Amino acid sequence: MRRASCVLILLAVSVPAAAQVVEIGAGIGRGCIGDSSGFCGDETGPMWAIHSSVWLDDTFEMGARFAVLPLPDVNYSVAHDDRFSAADDPAIRQLARIDVTGRERSRRIISGEATYHFPSEHPVGFLLGLGVGVKSNRTFQSCVPTGCERLMPILSSPVGHLASRTPNLTIIIGASGRIKRRIEMRGGIRLHNFAGEESSTTEIFFTTGYRFGHR
Repeated sequence: MRRASCVLILLAVSVPAAAQVVEIGAGIGRGCIGDSSGFCGDETGPMWAIHSSVWLDDTFEMGARFAVLPLPDVNYSVAHDDRFSAADDPAIRQLARIDVTGRERSRRIISGEATYHFPSEHPVGFLLGLGVGVKSNRTFQSCVPTGCERLMPILSSPVGHLASRTPNLTIIIGASGRIKRRIEMRGGIRLHNFAGEESSTTEIFFTTGYRFGHR
């Protein structure tokens, strides 16, 4: 997966000499993270993205895309249990509980995408695409009372800025249409790591792109 994503992203950002049309654009939509009960859980919010692409002809497009889903802060408490005894400070071992906060949370997806725009006699036509890349979860984790940071690596993860990265597979379904000569608009749904529970992201997207070139 990692090798395939690197190849596709490199192809997407490298404009071939024969390419005549390049597109740059941005979009906004709605995203949500999956959970064990289905493909869309309680963590949801606005999701924005930027992209650049090369149109190899009037139907086939290859591009690179960066999308961000900001997430709300989370707060939870950990009650005293046997793990507290592993702390190297007697005062920390006696704590009744610690309170943990996760701030500046987000899910970020970088991918190379290949999209086919089906020919249509109408202004709007169907599109289907596939993308491969990397998904990262980011947060800033803190805790109270003082000294709890020495216990956090034992309970879950250290305090401070945290990031995790995993491969990401995207399925794209939607519609696109040309507005005037150089403005391309599209919308639809992106399924990232579909049916992957907490690793999945469902995105409803709306994108506008400006085309540079002669076709």
